[in-house]
Amino acid sequence: MKSFILFVLLTAMALPAHAASQAEAEAALAGASQAEASATPGNRWVPAEAALNAAKAAIASKDWDRAVTQATKARSLALRSVEQSKEQETAWHDAVIR
Repeated sequence: MKSFILFVLLTAMALPAHAASQAEAEAALAGASQAEASATPGNRWVPAEAALNAAKAAIASKDWDRAVTQATKARSLALRSVEQSKEQETAWHDAVIR
């Protein structure tokens, strides 16, 4: 059993990494753009916008892997900024001195 697991692990390491396609990069960028648009303008994070711009630049240079990586990062950051803005809508109530 141990030799089988070792064989599977060594075989998996020998396989080439999956290269992203143009369609995957464009889909990731669309998801990131949608997430960024859902954030209110005053609560958008600068790093999210920077990652989104980096993804757009990667698509323009046809670097699909980098585009997917940056778009995924931008989407994650944009969604976190939306979470933060929703949390802050009510959090100030707890901070008010009574």
